[in-house]
This record gives sequence, C-alpha cells and structure tokens, in this order.
Amino acid sequence: MLRAFILVFLVINLSGCFIAPGMKMQPPPPDVRCSAARCKPDLHFIPIDVCLVRQLNQMSSTTLDEAYYYHVGAHDILNVYVFGHPELMGPIGIPPAEQSTGLLNPTLAPVGYLVNTDGDIYYPMVGRVHVLGKTVEQIRVQLTSSLKKYIRNPQIDVRVSGFRSKKVYVMGEVQKPGLLPLTDSPMSITDAINLAGGFDLKAADPSHIFVIRGDYAHPEIYWLNAGSPEALLLGENFRLKGQDVIFVSTAEVARWNRAIDQILPTIQAVWFTNALINSN
Repeated sequence: MLRAFILVFLVINLSGCFIAPGMKMQPPPPDVRCSAARCKPDLHFIPIDVCLVRQLNQMSSTTLDEAYYYHVGAHDILNVYVFGHPELMGPIGIPPAEQSTGLLNPTLAPVGYLVNTDGDIYYPMVGRVHVLGKTVEQIRVQLTSSLKKYIRNPQIDVRVSGFRSKKVYVMGEVQKPGLLPLTDSPMSITDAINLAGGFDLKAADPSHIFVIRGDYAHPEIYWLNAGSPEALLLGENFRLKGQDVIFVSTAEVARWNRAIDQILPTIQAVWFTNALINSN
C-alpha cells in the first residue's frame, strides 16, 4: 500500500515538473487566428525582415545612420547653462533615493530642472517653459529668446542630465534582465541585448527574440530569428521605442535541463524511501 501511494505521488510530481519550467513563446502557424471570444489580447507575430525594417525607417523618416534627436519627456532632468550666470545653473541635485532605477549611473545625482507631468520646467525670470516633446536645440532657442529681455546676448547650452521618461525592458534569457533608459543615442535590439550582458549562452534561444510594442488590447509582437549573423544586422537596424519589451526565449535543451533539475530531487526522495522500506 505504501509503495502504491509513493508511485501515485511520483506521477503527480513528475507531471507538474514538465509543465512548470521555462517560458517559451512560439509563433503560431500563419493560418491560425485567435478570435476575441477565445483569447485576449489578439496576438500576431510580425517577422523582422529587410522589408519591415525599411518600412519602419520610412515611417519614422529616418534611419539609424541619419541624425537622431532625443525628444524630452516628463520626469527627464534638464541642465541649462547660461555662460557668465552661474546662479541660473539649476537647483541642487536630486537625492539618489528618488532617482529612477533606469538611470545610467544611479549613484550620481543629476543636477538640473525636473520636467513635470505637464511637460513644463520652471525657469528663473522666465517662469513656466513648456518643453515636452522638444529637442534640446529647440529648448535652447526658446530660452535664448525669453532671456534676451533680461540678459544681453545670452549664451545658452541645454543638455539632458537624467533620461527618465523613456525606457525599454529586457526580459528572458539574458545575463542582466531589467530596464534600460533610452538616451540621446538611438538603441537597437542588438544594443539592448548587449547592454543587458548578452545572451545566457546556456539557456537562450537566439532564433526566438521578440519585441512587444503597444497597448495590452492590441500589442504588436515583432519576431527576430537571430540564428545567423545576417539576421543580427536586422536587429542592429531595428530601432526601439519607449516602453518596448524585448523577450529572449528559452532554448529547448535548457527547458529540459530545468525539468530534470526539478525531477531529480523527487526521484531521489522516492529512491531513499524505497531503500528504507526494503531494508525493513
């Protein structure tokens, strides 16, 4: 009776082990469609190829090789330098505890003007300045025009000292999963994976890299098969946007190894119990 109970216990545990380990996103066959009544959200996979990259670059009116301009967003921190007027440098640095974990160097407190949720900063003598969606050059021209009333021939430089409004998330089988800030340098799929420490060589499946973009109801899921050097060039030219999620899937061998790691303790426990029973 005891042996029968142990056998049932083993079967139950083994069935659970094969279901639990690893996450694997597999593109459905082209002819499979998911109805709204059967599953939500409505998912479809868009292969990343030369035509898609060219189309996306044309829609953004630029390519990675052309000039790229960062557009300021809420919660960014701006440095405004007015040469000869250090009193206009900006407020004291923001304490590290209040910084976003997505800052490039969270140990350093950026100094400058915090862009509020309305997209404004409050600048001395000028008052509220709307900067949301503008480049640093546009903000520089705007402040120069406003300060001419108070300062003769103002020389101004504007920089972003804290990139906190736009970020991407890297998940799955990479060395350092987490979030990365989008800065004044464009970021591609290849850049994001490298910044996350690269693939986990023991677990990653480079043929299944996904970029999830958009809202929950109608997400766009782009699929990159990076199993060849040629495909990596596509990843280098696929520019990421704020709130993108990059997911690197798990290799089949890694999923099997994880299953074995969970099965072995159960087998060892059953073997030990049987040994005790037989010894009596």
